[in-house]
Amino acid sequence: MRLTVEVPLHANRADVWAAMSSVGGVNRELSPFVRMTDSTHGAHFDTEPWRVGTPVGWQLLLGFIPIDRHRIDLVALPDGGGFRESSSTWWYRVWRHERTLLDHPDGCVVHDDIEMESRFGMPDAILQWAVSWMFERRYEHLRRQFG
Repeated sequence: MRLTVEVPLHANRADVWAAMSSVGGVNRELSPFVRMTDSTHGAHFDTEPWRVGTPVGWQLLLGFIPIDRHRIDLVALPDGGGFRESSSTWWYRVWRHERTLLDHPDGCVVHDDIEMESRFGMPDAILQWAVSWMFERRYEHLRRQFG
């Protein structure tokens, strides 16, 4: 299943990239429902800890209940243009997420393209609803932060 969503923001691409290009930034977007642990200790996505090895992160429901484990293969796009992630998780046989930041006259647009396949045969309609809801929550945070 594939989902494509985007949000326009009233901030330049460099500022948005700086705020979202670490696990801390992802956690701010996912809060308060989910938090990820960070085996890179706060490293930005375009730095060495993300280029060597495959970081592992736990998704924690409400910040403390383990609900999923991710082995994260992430590549930052050039010039703060976003990232490509392909993770192996307990819940998803396939989880590919590409986030691109596009310049726009009023600021930038965050564009997310997600491809996923459940390991447990979850119906696509439920999967699409859950992931759409999660990204809408993430976008609410970005809109509050950047307008």
